[in-house]
Amino acid sequence: MPRTLLALYLIFSFCSLSLAADIYVTPDGAGEKDGTSWDSATDANALSKVVGNLKPGDTLHLGSGNYAGVTLQLNVRGTADAPITIQGVDRGSGLPKLTHTWTIENPGKGATAIQFGDKASYITLQNVRLDGYRTGIFADDTSDGEGRTHLSLHDVDVQHCRYGFYLNDCDDLLIQDCDLVRYSKHGFRLEQGCDRVTFRHCLADCSEGDTEWEKHTELLPFGFNVNSGGRPNSQIVFEDCTAKNNMMPLQKNRYKNGDGFVVEGNTQGTTFVRCRAIRNQDAGYDLKVEDVQLKDCVVLANGRQVRIWTTATIENCYFGYGGTGIWCNGGPITVKRCTFYDLSVAAMTDDRAKHKITLTSCLIANCQSTKRQTASGGGVSLEETDVIDPKEKTKSTEKPATRPIPPWDAVGQPPAPKAVPGKGYVAS
Repeated sequence: MPRTLLALYLIFSFCSLSLAADIYVTPDGAGEKDGTSWDSATDANALSKVVGNLKPGDTLHLGSGNYAGVTLQLNVRGTADAPITIQGVDRGSGLPKLTHTWTIENPGKGATAIQFGDKASYITLQNVRLDGYRTGIFADDTSDGEGRTHLSLHDVDVQHCRYGFYLNDCDDLLIQDCDLVRYSKHGFRLEQGCDRVTFRHCLADCSEGDTEWEKHTELLPFGFNVNSGGRPNSQIVFEDCTAKNNMMPLQKNRYKNGDGFVVEGNTQGTTFVRCRAIRNQDAGYDLKVEDVQLKDCVVLANGRQVRIWTTATIENCYFGYGGTGIWCNGGPITVKRCTFYDLSVAAMTDDRAKHKITLTSCLIANCQSTKRQTASGGGVSLEETDVIDPKEKTKSTEKPATRPIPPWDAVGQPPAPKAVPGKGYVAS
C-alpha cells in the first residue's frame, strides 16, 4: 500500500475509534436523557432506537431495573477492531431484566426478547436477564443476507420461555456462562448454518426438578439441540456444559422422549469436554453425528445415558444411576477408561449396529448386565475391563411416577465404585 494511502487509512481508523461512544440507559432515564452518563441516562422507551443506531466501537451500558415489554432488533455491525458491546450493569439492584408475559399454559404465543438481524456481526451481549418471552434470543435464516458472524453472548440468562436461544447462520459464535431454566421446549437450539460454535459453562435446566412444571413441558424437551434444519451446522464444541431435567412424563407415546444433548446427523464435527447430562426423560446424549467425541463427561439418571447412531470415541467418562450406559445403533465405538455404575446394562448394540463397542480399561460395577446384543451385528468387547459386584437381575413390577434425582451431583470424584488404578473414570 502506498504511504499516502496507508496514512489516510490509519487516520480514518483512528478517527472511527475515537468517535466510539458510551451510551447509558436505565428504565426511567435521568436528567437530560441524552444517554451521555448515568445522570443523563436515556430511558427504556428509547432503547430500541438507541440499539438501532449503534456504531462500531460503541458500548451501550444497561442499568439495573425492569425493562417491561421491551423487544430489541439488533441489525448493526461492528468490526474485529471495534466490536459493538451491549452490557448490563448492576448499579445496586441487580443486573437489568427484560420481562414479558409468556406462560407455559400457552407456550406457542409470546414475544421475542432480542432478535439478531442479517447484518448483525461483531457484537458482544453480556450480563442481561430475560424473563417471560416465547423466545429469548433469536437469529433467523440469512441465506439471502450478508451473513452473521462473531457474536458473543456472555452471562445472558433466560427463564420462563419456550426457547431460550434459537439460532440460524451464526458463524464464529461464542455462548458462555448462559443459564437457561424453566423452558417448555428447548434450551439452546442451533437450527442450521452455524459454523465454529463454542458453548462454554452453559446450563440448560428444563424444570429445575419441579415435577409440576414437568407436567406442562412440551413433547421432546431438549437442553441443547444441534438440529438438521437445512444447511449443516459444523465444528460445534461443548465445554463444561450441563443439561438436566428435560422431562415430559405425561407423553402418551409408548416411547417417551426428552434429551439433554441432541446432535442431528448432518452436523459436521462435534466435541464434548467435561459436560454433564442429568435426569433427562430419555437420553443424556442423543448423538447421530459421525466421529463424535466425549471426554471427561458425566451422565446420570437418564433413561439411556448415551445414544450413539454412528461412530464415536469416548474417554474418561462416568455413566451411572439409570437404564443403559451406552446404546449403539451403528458403530464402531471406542471407549477408554470409563466407569459404568448402577445401570440396567452397561453397554448394548441394537438392531442396526454392524460394529462393536470396545471397552478398554473400564470399570463396570453394580450393574444388572454387563452387555447386551439384539442382532447378529454389533456386540460389546471387553479389554482389560473389570466387572465387580454384579447386581442381581430383577424386574420391577412398579414404575416410579417420576425419575428421582440421583444421589451424586456429578461434581468431583464419584462416591462409588472405588477407584482401580489405571481403570475407570477420574474427575478432571
